[in-house]
Amino acid sequence: MERACGDYTILVVENNKLHLELLLSILNERDYRIAAATTGPKALKICNEILPDLILMDVHMPGMDGFETAEQLLTSERTQHIPILFTSTLSDSKNVVRCFEAGGVDYISKPFKKEELLARIHTHLSLNKLREQLVTDRDNLTSILHNMLPSRLINTLKSGRFPKPESVDNAAVLFTDFKNFSKLSHHIGSRESVEHLNLIYFAFDEIVECFGLERVKTIGDAYFAVGGINTTPENIFLSPVLAALKMQEFISYYNAMRSDFQWELRVGVCTGPVTSGIIGYQKIAYDVWGDTVNLANRLENRCEPGLVAIPEFVYERIKPHITTSHMDVIESGAWGSVHLYQCNGFSRDLPDLHKHLYESINPKLMLEEASNKKSILGKIFSLAPSQNQNGH
Repeated sequence: MERACGDYTILVVENNKLHLELLLSILNERDYRIAAATTGPKALKICNEILPDLILMDVHMPGMDGFETAEQLLTSERTQHIPILFTSTLSDSKNVVRCFEAGGVDYISKPFKKEELLARIHTHLSLNKLREQLVTDRDNLTSILHNMLPSRLINTLKSGRFPKPESVDNAAVLFTDFKNFSKLSHHIGSRESVEHLNLIYFAFDEIVECFGLERVKTIGDAYFAVGGINTTPENIFLSPVLAALKMQEFISYYNAMRSDFQWELRVGVCTGPVTSGIIGYQKIAYDVWGDTVNLANRLENRCEPGLVAIPEFVYERIKPHITTSHMDVIESGAWGSVHLYQCNGFSRDLPDLHKHLYESINPKLMLEEASNKKSILGKIFSLAPSQNQNGH
């Protein structure tokens, strides 16, 4: 939407009293907000207090002239993007060139021609507004891209190369879903169920990040996270299990806040080789796949609500630090018969570093933060509360 003149602040830096009064009179006719200074230091002080949209800068002033003042403005990150229009009685080419070399976007000779002055001011205000919008659009697109892809893959794409799939010998894979989610969604309605998932997934994102994992994607009510590819968990076997236990703790607290229905979370955790990369040509997505991913998904499907299912080879690496409720056996095409252990907590032998991290994550505070958090799309597009779902 086009901004009115009254929405813009113009700083007039002019040593000559008559020229200053003339400029103020011309700008007042268009209802611009105006600030005035008669010296360079005063102009710099005003720019520290307010941020003008444009500066009309007299070249010749006692002490610090217009060129020196402009150079100081250009060295500050706060003021370096303000367009500066130099004004001077000298119109020789050498003087004009120096104005542009000092960072000016335009030069206006004295005495002023009212219509020319106003037209140049309007043009540079419009150009600066367009520049700001381009910067905002670039930053928004960058935020969206970083939400979709790991930074190193983005850097590879920027270099003009398509990232190749990567293999990792030992990554952690975590899968969750909710038992009878379809029935629950039918009971509370699709819109409310999505609002709940956004809150829950916000908490899950925070939890997995704390333990050195990252979310890959969600598929309906299924949540998929990995560690050891773009992140470095403290312990590739123990960290994802503790993250899963904290997820269960959060859901337990979440259920305690409600009386109408209960969320029954199942979690499967596995470690092993995986492949990761960008999938798709028209609509791209970052994904992770392999037998380890498939087994984690199978474990989650066989898990009892409220527990965390892990395979025997993970259990053997962390059994001094966890407690389990029971064991089962599942058949997996790539892994054969797999002994499944259902973890229900951690033992007193849990290392202090992990125990401190686990206990530092407060479900109550996490839920409060999730309830007040804007999604990335809400931040970028300034969605109204009724349009914006909480979470990531």
